[in-house]
Amino acid sequence: MRISIIGAGRVGRTLGRLARLSGYEVGDIVCGSPKSARSAVRFIGAGTPHGAADARLSRSALILISTPDDSINDAVRLIREAARKTGRPPVVHTSGALSSDALSPLREQGFGTGSCHPLQTFPRASRSKALMRSTYFCIEGDARAVRLARRLVRDIGARHFEIPTEMKALYHASAVMASGGVTALVSISLEMLARCGLTESESIKVLLPLVEATVANVRRVGPALALTGPVRRGDAGTVERNMKSVSEVNSDWLEIYRMLSERSLALSETAGSDARSLDDIRRLLKAR
Repeated sequence: MRISIIGAGRVGRTLGRLARLSGYEVGDIVCGSPKSARSAVRFIGAGTPHGAADARLSRSALILISTPDDSINDAVRLIREAARKTGRPPVVHTSGALSSDALSPLREQGFGTGSCHPLQTFPRASRSKALMRSTYFCIEGDARAVRLARRLVRDIGARHFEIPTEMKALYHASAVMASGGVTALVSISLEMLARCGLTESESIKVLLPLVEATVANVRRVGPALALTGPVRRGDAGTVERNMKSVSEVNSDWLEIYRMLSERSLALSETAGSDARSLDDIRRLLKAR
């Protein structure tokens, strides 16, 4: 199968190279500049480089758009203008935030459209290749595009799941909270330890084993049974002391602590914690 890629940054380069190694023919590689396109072709190991300003697309079985979200419309215009030469193959973009509706001008012109987002962080293309076998792709769109997206994901050794198109924004919010949100939360914990006198490197060294063990427990038994700490134990006194100490440092952190404690209450109820103790904590959270 022949695949062309518009926007060969970290994600596009990684998918292009893995596709080539899986037996795909790599066609056009379009980047913002000819220099970037040539660099992408060298990394992928195949393809015809084009700068966006003078790109000329040829026929492919699948066109992959992996540009930044704000540039998807530019890619759509390029594909529409080349339709007489390329036909109307399925087009899939890799955005997490946008659904296949971002490609609606192509759908109206008879192209199959979909999205295929890797639920993974990509610090750099060389490292990204090693992550694929543990990566899931979120796929949605019409039948033709979804079918080829599934095939691509399987062929490069990754896995996939599918959601309704209208749920794409909520899916992405989930991903943001699980990645950037967790990073932001850990950064607050690290700053708290810094205020206790630890350096940043010391804080990371002592805190990350706890974070890693927590994630491992969630994987093993799910969030309700993995939950530990004063809310799970029904220890209102400790929750109150925590809140007092945090409030003396940063009122925003106190609000975060409160919201997480409220969620912990719900998880603790599911896990069967003592209802009377949880009520004491609930009253405490509402009072402050």
